[in-house]
Amino acid sequence: MGARSRESWLGTAGFIAALRRLGVRPGDTVLVHSSLSSLGHVEGGAATVIAALRAAVDESGTVIFPTFTGHSKLSADNPPLFHPHQDPCWTGAIAETARKLRGAVRSLGATHSVCALGALAHWCTTGHQHCTTPCGIGSPFHRLRLALGKVLLVGVDLSSSTLCHHVEELAGVPYVCVAEPVAAKVLLPDGSRLDTPLRIHLYGTPRDYPRLEPELIEQGIVRMGKAGPAELRLLDARAFCQVMIPRLREDPGLFVK
Repeated sequence: MGARSRESWLGTAGFIAALRRLGVRPGDTVLVHSSLSSLGHVEGGAATVIAALRAAVDESGTVIFPTFTGHSKLSADNPPLFHPHQDPCWTGAIAETARKLRGAVRSLGATHSVCALGALAHWCTTGHQHCTTPCGIGSPFHRLRLALGKVLLVGVDLSSSTLCHHVEELAGVPYVCVAEPVAAKVLLPDGSRLDTPLRIHLYGTPRDYPRLEPELIEQGIVRMGKAGPAELRLLDARAFCQVMIPRLREDPGLFVK
């Protein structure tokens, strides 16, 4: 058996089995941050991974992918101008493939949009354009918590978990958002524009989210697993928020490197 054959075991069934061992269940709402290359050779590529995720939560569940477009050059003088039906995301091949799928619903957050597939897709994405911060109250990240959802990290660590920004925003730490909203706009397919004033994210404060991982594992908030060569992490969204929001309010520098 050649090296490529040994690596290509991770089809849909193999990935579903890995997700089951980790704790992904039918009916779950799961936000997925991912690195396709971390999985080695996957027969069918990103589409196989998405199919496995959807099968793992079945028709009663929902899978959410970050389809972010925000970047460090945005400012009051250069506010976001978001085309949700065409702008590609920078959050990896799996998310970019997912947003193009038939039935995918993309939120209208000007910098931190998500796309969702499944039972709660519309509920998870609706109203993002009305949020005053990218990941705060009313955003898909808040709704993930309300849905008792989970964050799945495939081949990436807590540095990639946007739920960390959600708790930073809710705790009101001073380094996460600009003080005043910028004039963000969302362009719709019919050519109309939505004014979506937004306190966009600040850049430049280094974080070290992974250093909290040992205590999160000990508390049962994070579970570890494997799929082929990739490390998997599964985070309980509500438990993470319940623990971290009050801690950040007490110590705003908790996440800072």
